[in-house]
Amino acid sequence: MRKALMVLSVAGLAGVAFADGGDYGLLIQDGKVVTGVGDHDEQVIENIGERVFAADMSLVGPNWFADEPGIFIEAGSMPDNSGIGFVIESPVMRWDGTGDVDFSSMSSAPITLEFGPNSVSSSMFAGDVAGFDINYDADNPSGFDEHWDVLLDSSAGTGIYLMQLRFTVGGFEDSESTWTVFNAGLSEDIHDAAIDYVETVIVPAPGALLAMGGALVLGARRRR
Repeated sequence: MRKALMVLSVAGLAGVAFADGGDYGLLIQDGKVVTGVGDHDEQVIENIGERVFAADMSLVGPNWFADEPGIFIEAGSMPDNSGIGFVIESPVMRWDGTGDVDFSSMSSAPITLEFGPNSVSSSMFAGDVAGFDINYDADNPSGFDEHWDVLLDSSAGTGIYLMQLRFTVGGFEDSESTWTVFNAGLSEDIHDAAIDYVETVIVPAPGALLAMGGALVLGARRRR
């Protein structure tokens, strides 16, 4: 069940569009959280090992807004009442869409993730920011399909924004880093170029860490 968290109904907004592709799909393999592409319509997780995700943002009031990607977990695939959490691993980075893809600049405003009364914002400095947990009901026959609100102050301007996070589930090893490529007001061609760049340049080999600028570790994911 999707939770619409803003007073304004997103479904009724003209011009709201999201990138093709699925949700963050979470599963457990060998005691570790693993990501893939979650398809809540088909109730499956595909492309297991996928770590780059994408979404389009739209202007809603004073913010760029998205509620994609959501988080999908297959029914009964994790212990009942597990806390599904996350950690934002670095400041959000920005490319203005001109010239070659370049995520060396930090966003002038943090990204905020909201779910009900829970809210957390990315840091403007290097280092982890712990998120919040969402309860997993293993008995729900439609699985776990939850969507948080992603908010970015519109003063940050149009651009491609890159968020890095990892997922946590109590009792299991955290996931590898994931990266989400948000498009705030630019063309899909520019968005696609950014996604391709993240997949081919930024995403490290399994088990490796990639540091940009010597201090910041970045992130995102690709559409299908």
